[in-house]
Amino acid sequence: MLAADGHEALADTTARVTPPMDYAAAQSVLDANLAGKIRNERVLPVWIGNGDSFWYRRDGDHGPEWRIVDSATGSSRTAFDPARLRDAIVKAGADAGSLPAILPVQRIEPDGGDTLVELELAGRRLRCETGDNTCQWQGPAPVPGVLWAPDRRHGAFVREHNLWLHTPGGEDRPLTRDGEAHFAYGARPGNSYQGIADLRATSAQPPAGLYWSTDGSMIVGVRYDERAVEPYPFLESVPREGTLRPKVWQPRIALLGDREQPRPQLFVIHVATAGVVTAGLPEDLQPYYPVIHWSGDGERFFGLAASIDHRAKALYEVSLASGKVRIVHSERGEGSAHFGSFRYQPPAIRVLSGSDEFIWFTQRNDWGQLELRDLRTGALKRALTSGDRSVYDLVDVDVAGRAVYYTSGGSEDDVDPYLAALHRAALDEGEPRRLSDAEAVHTTALLAPGHTATAQSRSALSPDGRWLVDTHSTVAQPPVSVLRDALSGRVVAVLERADASAVFAAGWQPPERVRLLAADGHTPIWATVYLPPDRQPGRRYPVIDAIYGGPQVTNAPADFSSAVTAMNPVSRASLARLGFVVVTIDARGTPGRSKSFNDVSYGGNFAEPQLLDHIAGLRQLAERYPFMDLERVGTYGHSFGGYSSARAILAHPEFYKVAVSSAGPYNFQGFYPTSVFFGPPDYGNAQVLRTADDAVPAPYDRLDLMPLAGNLRGKLLLAYGDLDENAFPALALQLVDALTRANRRYDLMYLPGRDHNFFRTDAYYVQRMWDYFVEHLHGVEPPDDFRLELSLPAGGRTGY
Repeated sequence: MLAADGHEALADTTARVTPPMDYAAAQSVLDANLAGKIRNERVLPVWIGNGDSFWYRRDGDHGPEWRIVDSATGSSRTAFDPARLRDAIVKAGADAGSLPAILPVQRIEPDGGDTLVELELAGRRLRCETGDNTCQWQGPAPVPGVLWAPDRRHGAFVREHNLWLHTPGGEDRPLTRDGEAHFAYGARPGNSYQGIADLRATSAQPPAGLYWSTDGSMIVGVRYDERAVEPYPFLESVPREGTLRPKVWQPRIALLGDREQPRPQLFVIHVATAGVVTAGLPEDLQPYYPVIHWSGDGERFFGLAASIDHRAKALYEVSLASGKVRIVHSERGEGSAHFGSFRYQPPAIRVLSGSDEFIWFTQRNDWGQLELRDLRTGALKRALTSGDRSVYDLVDVDVAGRAVYYTSGGSEDDVDPYLAALHRAALDEGEPRRLSDAEAVHTTALLAPGHTATAQSRSALSPDGRWLVDTHSTVAQPPVSVLRDALSGRVVAVLERADASAVFAAGWQPPERVRLLAADGHTPIWATVYLPPDRQPGRRYPVIDAIYGGPQVTNAPADFSSAVTAMNPVSRASLARLGFVVVTIDARGTPGRSKSFNDVSYGGNFAEPQLLDHIAGLRQLAERYPFMDLERVGTYGHSFGGYSSARAILAHPEFYKVAVSSAGPYNFQGFYPTSVFFGPPDYGNAQVLRTADDAVPAPYDRLDLMPLAGNLRGKLLLAYGDLDENAFPALALQLVDALTRANRRYDLMYLPGRDHNFFRTDAYYVQRMWDYFVEHLHGVEPPDDFRLELSLPAGGRTGY
C-alpha cells in the first residue's frame, strides 16, 4: 500500500489480513460492551439517622441486593428480600412488566424487627413494610411536566412561556405573567446543547433552571433573554419522521463576537403571593452555579458567578425578600478562573451559614487550595491547605466537628500525581491529616452543594462526622470500598471488593502507567499505555495517539473503572486488541496539576504545546517499548479530541500519518463563545465584537485549522453528525472546504440524525474508525463480513 509520499511507509511486511475473529475480540473489550461488567464497583452509602448505620445497594449473584451496615463494627445484614418486595409492589397496583431491574429505592429505615422501604416509581412515592409485605402509594399522582417542591405539596410547570403552580386538588394559578418566546421562564437557553430536543419535544417537560427552597415557599431560577440572538440552522437531511423534505431546526445560539448574546436574569418567586423579584448581579458577572446554599434562617441564598471573560469568580448572597445582591468574595487572576480542579465536578466551595463562614477554592498561589473565610466580610480566616498539591474534590464538611474532608493530588513529587489521596483538615487549627495509605485513586460519593435536603443523607461522610466510605483503585487493581473512621482514617471494614472477572474474561488487559517528560525537557507528564496482547517477537506495532486535549478534564486513566470504560476517547483496549500500541497522554495544558500547568493551554496555545508533548512522549515510549513503530503513527479523537487529532496531522505531517477526527470544532471564530478556555476575543484595539462577517480575532486566529489544510500529507477521516449541537456540522464542512480548496485528499463520514454522542453510541462509526487504522496503518483490508454490536444502556450515555 502506498503512503502519501508514494513509498511503502505504512504497510507492515509481517501484517496479514485481519480476520473477523480479531474484530470479535476487539468488540468484547469495547468500552460500551464492558459497561456494567464490574460488579460492586462502588459503595454509595445512604446514612440512617445520625450515622450509626447506613444502607447501600450491591450487585448480588442473583440480582441487586440491599444491605444495612452497622457503622461501629462494619457488620452488615440483608435489608429486605427483593423478590418479596417486588410481589408487594405488584399487589399495590404496579405493572410487573414495567418494574425496572434495579428497584429505585430511596429510603430504608429499620423499624423494630421490620424494615420500612420507600421507592419512587413513575414519579410517585411508594412506602412498603417488609414485615407484612405491603405497600401503599404516598402523595399525589404524577403530573407530566411538573417540577415538585421537596415536600411535594405543590409543583411548578410551564404554560405559554410562564411558570404556573400546581397544587393537587386545587386550581392551577400563574406565578409569572411576563414570559415570552425566547425570554421564557423554565426554558433552557439555546446554547444548552439540547435546543433541538426542546424544539422537537411534543410532551410536557418539567421547567429547567429552577431551584426550590428547602421549605417549598420560594423558587429561584435563571431565564435567558435571547430575543435578539440570531437563530442557528441545523439541517436534518433524513428526518426521523420519515418525511421526504429535510427539516431545519433553529435554536437561538450566539457565536463568538456576536453583538447580541443571551442575557441571563436571576429571579426569585414568592410562591404564596406569586411575587417575582429580579436579583441584579453586577453587569460583569453571570450566574454559574445559581444556588449552592440556602441559609438556615430562610431569608437568603448563595450562588457562584463568573465574569464574562471567565477570569474572575465570585460568591454572592441574595436576599429572598428584596432580591438585593451582595458580593461576599471575588477573585480575579490571569487565565481561567475555576471553582475546583475539574470543571465537571461539583464546586469545591461550601457555605457554613451557621457559623457565618465559607470554604473557598483558590488557585491564587498556583495550586488548588481551600481557605476558610468570613461570610460577612469575605476576609481570610485561615488557610486550610497549602503546598504543591491541588485539592481535587471537596468531599464534605463536618460542621459540628469543625473539619473538612477532601481528596488531593497533582504534586510532581508523587509517584503518580493523579493518585488522589483522602485528607481531613480541621477548620480551626492544625495541619491536614492524610487518611488513606493506599497508592491509588481514592473516590467518594460527591453531593453538589445546594442539594435539596432529604430524609437520609447520601454523602460519603456520616451526618455525625464519625464515619467515611471510601473507594480506591488503580488501573490494574479493581476497586475496593472500605468504611473508615473519619478522624483517624482507620479501616473499620472492607465493604466490597469489586468483581472484575467478567471484564478479564472478555479479554481486557490492564494498561500501564508511565512517567515521561514534556517537550520542554523537564516537566513530568504521565501516559496510560494499552499494549497489544500476545505480541510476537520481532514484530513492530503501529502506534495510535488517543487524544482529547481539552483543558477541562484529564484523559489518561489512573483508576480501574476509567481504564475499562472511559468517557473519551473510547476504543483504546479494542484498538490494542487489533494490534496497535494505544497511548493517551495528559500533557501540559490539562488539569489536575498546578494552575500554571493547566494554563499552558489558555489563549491561543491550546493544542500546540500538548501536541509537542505528545510527540516527545511517544519518542520516549519507543525507547521503553522497542516494538513501537514510529514510522506508523496515527491519532484519533472526538470533540476537543477531533480538533486535536486534526491539528496533529495538519501541523505535524512528518510524524502523524493517519487521523480520524470526529465532531471537532475546527475553528473557534464560528463557535460558541469560549472565553472560559481561550480568553476574550480581540478583533483589534481590544474590540470584543466582530468587526466583519469573516473576521478572525486574536488569539483565536492561532487556533484556526483552515490555514493548515494545505499541509495534509497522510490519511484523514472527518466524521460528523448533522444534529450535533456541541460541535456544529458547519465547522466540519468549513474544514472540508479548506481541504478541497487546497486540493488535498480526505475522507468524510456524514452521519444523519446523530448528535454529539455518536462516538460511543454508533456502531457504524466505531467500526469504520477501526477499519481506517487497520487499512492505513496495518496496510491490510478490514473484514467485510463483520458487523459490530454495542451493548448500550437505555438512552445511551452522554459525555464530552
